[in-house]
Amino acid sequence: MSICFIVGHGKSKNGGYDSGAVCKDYHEFRIAKEIARYAQIYYNSTYTEKCELMNYEGDKYLTERISAVNNAGYDFVAEFHLNAGGGTGTECYHHIGGAEGEKYAAKISAAISETLGIKNRGAKTKTGSEGRDYFAIIRETKPTAVLIETAFIDTADVELINTPDGQKKCGEAIAKAVAKVRNAQLKAAAENEKIYRVQVGAFKNYDNALALLDKLKFIGFKDAFIKWE
Repeated sequence: MSICFIVGHGKSKNGGYDSGAVCKDYHEFRIAKEIARYAQIYYNSTYTEKCELMNYEGDKYLTERISAVNNAGYDFVAEFHLNAGGGTGTECYHHIGGAEGEKYAAKISAAISETLGIKNRGAKTKTGSEGRDYFAIIRETKPTAVLIETAFIDTADVELINTPDGQKKCGEAIAKAVAKVRNAQLKAAAENEKIYRVQVGAFKNYDNALALLDKLKFIGFKDAFIKWE
């Protein structure tokens, strides 16, 4: 199994640039892409499970992102956004009636809140007029999916994530939250499960090899043996 972090916006329906929400010189896409990148870097460097990053270059419109997700066989996807509308805090949306998605959403929202010191608006759902999930990345994709509203772009929230340091902190908090829900295995733990062998000699003469084997066993190497090709 693998997972994917997706950057929201970037490419418009007609192929132009979709910035997402804008406030002053801040563009939602430009900030969200860096948070997602830091999240992916941390996940892949810390855990054994693979995490891919989609739409960092803004090369996929929403329907293209959905198609790519459904063709890739991911187990979980998260799309990164910034909120707007004059509020404060972080929130994360999940599929209506989706208990698994709610777990991710709650952990992610809590992790961002604690890391950035902003209000935890919690795990949420949003429906359209037909009672279906409002967000297409949640409604139209096969794997468990969430949409992360990391912070508000049009309030003081943005000051916490408009620098590489803030983006890194936010991204790593998200990666850790996802890993916790998935019980992702640490790379260090996987390394501890490996067995390393040391070869102490190579001989053309069997008697010489046997002599060294006897010596190794005499000094305590119980699993010493001779291997030949």
